[in-house]
Amino acid sequence: MDSSLRAVRTLGSSPVPGKTVSGETGDPDSFWSRFGWLLAAVWVVFLIFPILSITESTQPMPAKVAGYGLVAAFAAVYLWGFFTYSSELGVSASGHGRAWVPFGALLAITAATLPILGADAISLGPFLVSFAAYLLSVRSMWIVNAGVLAAALSVAIPAGLGDYVFLLGLLVVLIVVNAVNTALIRRSIAADDLRLDYALLAEQERMARDVHDVLGHSLTAIGLKAELAERLLETDVQAARAELRQIRALNSEALESIRATVGGLRRTTLVQELASVRVVLDDARIKTVLIGNAQDIDPVRSTALSWILREAATNVLRHAHATTCWIHVAPGMLDIEDDGDSLAGSHEGHGMRGMKERARLAGAHCEIGDSAHGGTKVAVSWA
Repeated sequence: MDSSLRAVRTLGSSPVPGKTVSGETGDPDSFWSRFGWLLAAVWVVFLIFPILSITESTQPMPAKVAGYGLVAAFAAVYLWGFFTYSSELGVSASGHGRAWVPFGALLAITAATLPILGADAISLGPFLVSFAAYLLSVRSMWIVNAGVLAAALSVAIPAGLGDYVFLLGLLVVLIVVNAVNTALIRRSIAADDLRLDYALLAEQERMARDVHDVLGHSLTAIGLKAELAERLLETDVQAARAELRQIRALNSEALESIRATVGGLRRTTLVQELASVRVVLDDARIKTVLIGNAQDIDPVRSTALSWILREAATNVLRHAHATTCWIHVAPGMLDIEDDGDSLAGSHEGHGMRGMKERARLAGAHCEIGDSAHGGTKVAVSWA
């Protein structure tokens, strides 16, 4: 999934980059994907506690300088880790394998501060649990949480809990908040993935229906005109040339329709499709009987109905062996019937499924069955 979908999710009151659990997507070059990690810098201000501890200690100056250097190194590694991986915080339960490198460095720096900070080294604990929560796996997060909390208690209890109650409380709150936030982030990402998969599937189905209907109708018409032109070559050359010109026009129209379909731009009305269908049926020597006025149809459903009419007429041309096709248009209904072969013994193909799906998406219902004229009937109705 695009990392921009994961780049901006709110992590609550933890020392981590700001993000939102709303699932909103952002541009990969947006401010958040490039600079969201900088919000982690806000929380570095809390490193003032170990710095004050070093300042107030009785350590010799070289040790204090070393302590300041270690705290600065801790801040640099912490920020570098979020800078490197902030575009995919909480992406998966497996975490980032390479994020263990900066995390290991943070642990090493924390251990190095023990001779200088002593029990106050637990003030680095909130940064460790937050780093693990958002850049390591779920299992690692809980292991780090337990380890840091146990280490903090083992140091704080002998030294007297009173001086460390605030820090221990902060650790517990961060552990809970981090767990809730990471769960929300992963759930939001899963929802984003599901929406993306659904949108992709819907677009693939739309493309399949549109290309099937465009090519099916156009190729059928071209095939019929090619047969007619071949017969006319022996008796009427001029008429044959006219048919060939129409074939070329149909070919150009089909190519343009495919381009528009791929771009999701193709729109046609029922009136336009009726005119096209009548020409093709006439060329195939199939009489067209139109009942009603297509202009009475709700414009909102006109495009969907035009696709259904195109597919139904294509089936009449290809499979029905019919002599007459009845098209009945009225408010709330569209029926296409023929007097050719019935559907007995046949199974539902892609075209039939496409007609039903188009009707469903337009808020209508499509039934395909036997016609009273002996052939097939496609009945579309809506309230």
